Amino acid sequence: MSFDSLPLHDALLEKIVFDWPKAEVKVSLSAFVTKGLIAVPYILSFESVTALECPRCNEWGPSNSILDAKSSGNEFTLQMQSGDVIKVKAASYVFKSGSL
Repeated sequence: MSFDSLPLHDALLEKIVFDWPKAEVKVSLSAFVTKGLIAVPYILSFESVTALECPRCNEWGPSNSILDAKSSGNEFTLQMQSGDVIKVKAASYVFKSGSL
């Protein structure tokens, strides 16, 4: 499944962990993977990470909900409903059920 089509709209971001020695970023979230059902725990992992931008300015007001997710080449972005944009530059990603 392409990054842009992952079921991340309205997912609730819970935690971001950057494992520096492994060059891996793990995003813990609750995602609505099946329409009409409750959000379930998922992990969005990025591998061979070279950059992470993670502002938390809440320009549009506080929120931990994801508005949109997009990718371009090796840059992955999560537009938060707070107005913040989280950017990860990585070689690849994995989206799987579970929690940190």
